[in-house]
Amino acid sequence: MALNAVETNPPRTTAVEDAVGAAEDAFWSYGYSDRATRSLFLRNIADHIEARDEEIIHTCQDESHLPQASLKGELGRTTGQLRMFSDLIQNTDFLDLRHDKALPDRAPLPRPEMFMKQQAVGPVAVFGASNFPLAFSAAGGDTASALAAGGPVVVKGHEAHPKTTALVAGAVRTAIRECALHPGVFSVVERSGHEIGAALITHPLIKAVGFTGSLRGGRALFDLCASRPEPIPFFGELGSINPVFVLNNALSARGKAIATGWAASLSMGVGQFCTNPGVVILP
Repeated sequence: MALNAVETNPPRTTAVEDAVGAAEDAFWSYGYSDRATRSLFLRNIADHIEARDEEIIHTCQDESHLPQASLKGELGRTTGQLRMFSDLIQNTDFLDLRHDKALPDRAPLPRPEMFMKQQAVGPVAVFGASNFPLAFSAAGGDTASALAAGGPVVVKGHEAHPKTTALVAGAVRTAIRECALHPGVFSVVERSGHEIGAALITHPLIKAVGFTGSLRGGRALFDLCASRPEPIPFFGELGSINPVFVLNNALSARGKAIATGWAASLSMGVGQFCTNPGVVILP
């Protein structure tokens, strides 16, 4: 996703306005909900994804042409992350609770009693990845962590696998209804185009962004986050060329083995891994 020349204040579409507005409405209940409520919600999502696993994997195969074994692994990773965050928030360690007692006699100035607690601050935008249609998409790690913390999520679905995204989103919405949560806790903006992503990131009610994708696209989104009147954090996992340098002695001693290993790494997981070596530099 390249956004080299995106307007810093792009026009907002009805889809973005509706999704972000609903997420903000949901935040005032979900953002202050108890940990047990959010923990149960995350487990419910995982259960409903697994209940649709055959349909999700079949649809994802049609859209992505990734092998079934790979997609089963991704689906397991997705539900595993949802349950991992569900377990994590059942105790208060993640809140980083701190209490500093008052020091009324401290010189040169007294210190008041102080408390600190991690608290969600608003809706989170999540950009689905093209190469991982389940593990880093609608209900992947970014979505799971945001929901665990209390942040409603607006997903910018990837145009490479819209039907898969819709099926996973359906599982999340079922969990929302079963847990009697505000429907704006999770939504998907399905329209494609750079302007939609830019409008989502620059919306003043969005308070953080999760992105998995290319260096070029991620850098553009980071710049938009940083250039807002109120800058927001950008949590990005960006791709890389991962160059391999082959020197003369290595080429002479084990050139064939290096070539075989390079090809295996390049095609591992049907080439979907971010670490595959994109360029070989030879003498």
